[in-house]
Order: sequence, then C-alpha cells, then structure tokens
Amino acid sequence: MEKSYTYKFNRGHVFTRVHILITDLTYMRNGVCIAGVNLDTFKNIRPQRFSSNIQMDFIETNNIYPCSICTFAGTPKRNAVPPHTEDFRIRDNVTFRRFVSQNEWQELLQHICCPSLPDMLNNSIQEDKWITPGADVPSLSLIKLETKPIISSITIKDNGSTDIRASFTSGNMTFCLKVNDVQLVDFLSSRHRMQEIPTYSDDAYADDAYAGERFLQEINDELFQKDAYTYVRIGLTRPYQEKCWLQINGIYTERSDMLIRKFSAEQ
Repeated sequence: MEKSYTYKFNRGHVFTRVHILITDLTYMRNGVCIAGVNLDTFKNIRPQRFSSNIQMDFIETNNIYPCSICTFAGTPKRNAVPPHTEDFRIRDNVTFRRFVSQNEWQELLQHICCPSLPDMLNNSIQEDKWITPGADVPSLSLIKLETKPIISSITIKDNGSTDIRASFTSGNMTFCLKVNDVQLVDFLSSRHRMQEIPTYSDDAYADDAYAGERFLQEINDELFQKDAYTYVRIGLTRPYQEKCWLQINGIYTERSDMLIRKFSAEQ
C-alpha cells in the first residue's frame, strides 16, 4: 500500500494523504456523513469537506461506499470538540482504490470491535439514548453482538422519508436506536415499497393491520440468519437539544452485507 505523506497548503494547513477503508455512510439532516478506518493507524476517522456538506453525488462520483478503500488529502479538524474528535477536513480530490473482499472486511471488523457499548463509552450513556456533549468518549464505536439485533419498526413519514429503528443488547443494556445507514435504509425502504405495506394513514391498514408485523418478521429472518458474525456500528450525532444522540451507522452480518451489496449494485 502507498505511504502517506504531508504537504503544506497556502492557508497554513498541513495536508496528509490518508488511505481510508470506508465503514459508514449515514444520512444526516443536510447531506450524508462518511466514516471509516485510517489504514495507517487503524483509528476511526470522519472525512468532512471544507467547502460544504457531503452530498450523494460526491459519494457516487468517487465510489465512497462501505468496503471501499479511498485516498483522501486532508488535515485533522482544528479545535475539534469531544466527542467528535475523529473529524478530518478533506479536499475534493479523492482517489478510489478498490473494494475489499469479504474476508478482508471481516478481519477489519474483528480488529476494531469492542465487546460492549457501555464499556466503550465509559458507562456515560444517559437514558439508553444519549451522551453529554464534551464527554471524553469516541463518537464512533463498533460492537460485536452475542445475539441477533431486531429491526423493530419501519415508518414512512408524510414527507416520504423513512424512520427505521433497531433493537439490540450490549453488555447489561438494551438499546432501541434510529438506523441512519444509507444502504440499509435504502434497501429496507425499497423492499417496503415493493411489497406495498400499508401505513397507519392508509385505508388499507384497517383491512390488514398485521401486514407491517409480517414484513418485519420476514426482513429480520432474511437479514439476521445464523451468521458467523454480527456487528453494530454506533455513531453519536452532533449536539441537538444539548445531547449527542446514539444512532446506528451500520449493522454488519454475512447475510445482510451480501444482500445490501447486491441491492446497491442493481441501483
């Protein structure tokens, strides 16, 4: 693999070229968020553009998807406020290298995971949902689960967006968090539309109130079969209402990875 190097830019920034294996692609309010692992240090890193929020056209143009290795030129964000100390400001010239194999992907997950979310966040989780801004904890964590997660609800909102919640147990705590993983949200939203599942606002719901429950059962059976591994990627939102909310950036199993990769390739 190519060596990293540094060079100066005319505004005083010192830029480093880093090779990042992308792990997260998540929806945010005004765009999408990228996160991954710096392959030189094996530490979490979150690329951010200097000029504007990242949009899907930037992702698609540069092949910035989970399981891809991309090279970015950038610099750590100055005066980053905990817990978001992984922020890394990038220039727009991104080089796609390749997609990793399933074995390489699994090896990375094993290398960076921790056994318990409460331990990873120093038992500072409030009400099973949020962290106090400024807490000295990582804003990106990967947890290996001993039991399968459950997609617990899928709600289509009036504006057409999809709200997905998933439940899992880690350590001695049970969580039910919003799923913002771009590929998983798109996959589940597409399947939901294809099967024409009625929502609470539909007249059809009164005729088949259990259609949504059956759909969730089918999805959970399909995604979370008896896999060799199950990992959940947890991120912390930017402060909102004086809280950094826990969210699910990704759910990785052998079966779900295969289905979502196939779905993404067909789009």
